[in-house]
Amino acid sequence: MRCLLLISLATLCLASASPVQPQNRIIAEFFGYFDTLRGIQFGNMLTITINFVGQIVESVPEAERGPASAALQAYVNRGRELRQRGSVQEKFDHVKGLQEVFENVQGQLVPSSLEANVIGMSMLGLLGVASEFATEDEKVHAKFVDGATKMKAKLTPETIARERELFGVIDELINSNKFYEHEPLIERFLSFKNRY
Repeated sequence: MRCLLLISLATLCLASASPVQPQNRIIAEFFGYFDTLRGIQFGNMLTITINFVGQIVESVPEAERGPASAALQAYVNRGRELRQRGSVQEKFDHVKGLQEVFENVQGQLVPSSLEANVIGMSMLGLLGVASEFATEDEKVHAKFVDGATKMKAKLTPETIARERELFGVIDELINSNKFYEHEPLIERFLSFKNRY
């Protein structure tokens, strides 16, 4: 009887001394880690966008600013609000809306006006913005690869085999080297999130 009690106590002590994290919790923590990475990425992209559009507005002399400059300034102001209090999705949507803002602004420009010339020339800077976005994506991709590698090391082979569909998408994302491929793969990866 005493032996059984001592064995039970010893087992309890060993179990509490080295708790084994449930496998799904490890995967869930990786999704949380990725959400944090994306939040930082979208915040940085929002800052890049606000700075770019703000510089365009500032480059138009005040006396020459018309409805197009006002629309760009409204975009900057809304972006600043979102940077302080916006959700990750709102920040992403605002950055994504830049293309639409420029399409609308083009319709508001008076041809051959100084405002039209300055804004038109400044739009060439979108290539630089795209390059900065690609750099942000590379940073997130590198951290994703590092985090996925660390997560896999903590999981049992049985868990990886059981979740082969998820890990197939993770492997595709790890092996993807093209910026434009990442977003569709990330969407597929995130579709698994609610399982954990």
